[in-house]
Amino acid sequence: MKGTTDPNIRAVLAALALMICTGCASEEDLPAGGAVSEYSIEYSAESEADNPTESEETSTTTESFQETVETVELLAVGDNLIHTGLYQTGMNSDGEWNYDHLYEHVRDEIQAADLAIINQETIFIEDRSKISAYPVFGSPTEIGDSLVWAGFDVVLHASNHTMDKGKEGVWDTINFWKNEHPEITVLGINESEEAKDTIPVVECKGIRFAMLNYTYGLNGFSVPSDQPYLVNLLDKDRVAADIAEAKEVADMIVVFCHVGDEYVYEPSEYSKQWVDFLLEQEVDIVINAHPHVLEPYTMLEGEDGHQMLVYYSVGNFISTQDRVPRLLGGMAKITIEVRNHEDGKDCTIKEYTLEPVVAHWNYGTMEFGVYMLEDYTNELAAKHGILRVSEEELSVEILWEMYEEFLNTPITPAEGRLGQ
Repeated sequence: MKGTTDPNIRAVLAALALMICTGCASEEDLPAGGAVSEYSIEYSAESEADNPTESEETSTTTESFQETVETVELLAVGDNLIHTGLYQTGMNSDGEWNYDHLYEHVRDEIQAADLAIINQETIFIEDRSKISAYPVFGSPTEIGDSLVWAGFDVVLHASNHTMDKGKEGVWDTINFWKNEHPEITVLGINESEEAKDTIPVVECKGIRFAMLNYTYGLNGFSVPSDQPYLVNLLDKDRVAADIAEAKEVADMIVVFCHVGDEYVYEPSEYSKQWVDFLLEQEVDIVINAHPHVLEPYTMLEGEDGHQMLVYYSVGNFISTQDRVPRLLGGMAKITIEVRNHEDGKDCTIKEYTLEPVVAHWNYGTMEFGVYMLEDYTNELAAKHGILRVSEEELSVEILWEMYEEFLNTPITPAEGRLGQ
């Protein structure tokens, strides 16, 4: 109908042309009313949802960082020293050995902590015919099951008794933890050179703890030459290298040393030299074991202002040693605050203490277990087996007096530097 002059036809054509053109018009060109206006409003809403305005973007990016504060309760105990009576008391005739009773009276304390650590003084052995006690120890693996039941998260195995059962004992212990309780962090023993070179890191509530465990010696034994990685020994260069690497992967560094003089209430010269060295390396916490008695704890400050909390000895956790001071151990409790802020993370030791524990034993009644001293009674003390082998007196009051005396033992400065 090209060139038509019919007015009605021209009106229809004009309307069609208008509709076709406005279908691809910009928002600014669209008419104010009618069907076309309704379409433009719908399109505008979709566009705004998918493309936030500049003011909205600015509001999101300039929103202030919300600081968070968490606290971690760290708990550590000393030597889990499995003497004959201790392993005998769990040897059931049906072959199902169990040692939960050793820890039942302190289980609530252990489980209340966010992170609980124990020094497993004695190595495990699978062959029950090889289980033994002093002077060459080999303990049933069921002890490990009960440590997990009690609530421990980290187990230290670098001690002077690590090689008491040779390679067999170390490998039995490694395989036990790996196969039965892979969730537990095991320190001080290694299945390969690669494992030894890897810094153990335990994460808890946003804090990454590098945890290192070493022993001064091996009870007259030695690390096998074909597997030199099995046990971590205190070596100045090695420890310094491990700490340097730990600083790259963790927020705090905790070092557990098996070191000191047995049955002495002041730290040994060698122990103090190691503590000074670790302070120079800017370690955050040091917890030592091996003396089998309590020694003081304190916060040290280095020349550069760095602070390091040190427990010179947390004593025995459980044993059947036959002198009253050796019944008394310590449960280190440390509160650490982690503050996450816009510039990073700050970790601060807010509180620290050492609560006394008592190793109770009686071979006659086969009663063995650990108690918090605050829960121990004179009725229990009167039944303690030590009264049959020692002329020493035992009471709750005597134990508290010893606790105060040991923790107030003066600490003299080290006379020399490590390695000199």
